Amino acid sequence: MNILFVIVALVASAVIFGLPIWNLARLKNNKHPLWIITPAVIFISSFGLARILEQPDTIGFFKFFNQLSFYWLVFGLALFGFSILGLFIQKVFTISHVKTFWGILGSTIIFFVITIVNGQHIIVKDLNLEADHISREYQFVQISDIQHGITNTSYMQRMIDKIAKVDPEFVVITGDFIDEFYVTREDINIFNQLTMPIYLITGNHEYYLPAGTLEDVISETDIQLIDRTRIQYDELDIIGINELETIDGTLDNLGGINQERYTIILDHQPITEEVKRAAARGAELMLSGHTHNGQIWPMGLLVSLEYPFVNGLYTVSDMFLYVTQGTGTVGPLMRFGTSNEITHIHLKPTQ
Repeated sequence: MNILFVIVALVASAVIFGLPIWNLARLKNNKHPLWIITPAVIFISSFGLARILEQPDTIGFFKFFNQLSFYWLVFGLALFGFSILGLFIQKVFTISHVKTFWGILGSTIIFFVITIVNGQHIIVKDLNLEADHISREYQFVQISDIQHGITNTSYMQRMIDKIAKVDPEFVVITGDFIDEFYVTREDINIFNQLTMPIYLITGNHEYYLPAGTLEDVISETDIQLIDRTRIQYDELDIIGINELETIDGTLDNLGGINQERYTIILDHQPITEEVKRAAARGAELMLSGHTHNGQIWPMGLLVSLEYPFVNGLYTVSDMFLYVTQGTGTVGPLMRFGTSNEITHIHLKPTQ
């Protein structure tokens, strides 16, 4: 099985990474087969070394090869796409090999640089919602998919500063808070700069780490892990769903939803059936993340095949669903056509 996996990975890597490089070499009249093999070997080797070095005493090497494999993946996929486009344009408009070469390579480099630059930015998005069962306005912040370990300290500080400037009543974190084994309490203690309550639920990435890791790294902060819990905040009920459990199971254990109060459900993945169950049970707002809106266009089109609620605000029966693009990224900080997002939510009494 492992040999078959390696063979499939080599063939796929040769097609995705090797053929575009070989095509560039061909446009320069160099058709050596190593141009197909070498890019695939670089990707598989860097990815494999990252997995081997994923341990405490080789953190620096792990970070290097892990980032190299992600950067190579993005660059290779972009080059693959621009190669197809470039060859089509060359065929239709009879463009020279030299112009096609520089068009493909230049477009790929520009795209790659834009993804890196855009990945450093964090936007604050305001979301205004009307709500029954409340007598005053509530304003709070949703962040999600920070994936600490991938994001660096300076990025985290900029995120904290933006939240502090908004000065919300409370903060909710809808999963994928940490993403690497080397995240420490000291890394997370940066959240002690915030004075408002912070409510956290698990996402899928927390379960890629040893049991108890999340609880340990937040132990010196006031961050509250609220999986399987109902938090009463004035007129609001905030209910946290554990990543491995269902909305129905959680609500049954908590005695259901109090229809006299405004209920907010935090659930990391906007799975269609779970969204419908939340609405059917009487929740008025559900907040999710996970999708990153595809992170790098056009991946959002593929993500939407599995998650129809891929990004933004939706109305499901009498419930609002908001799916954030995420405040961090999968892999290095790279985005194209999407944004790292802090969502500033304003709940206002229905007029």
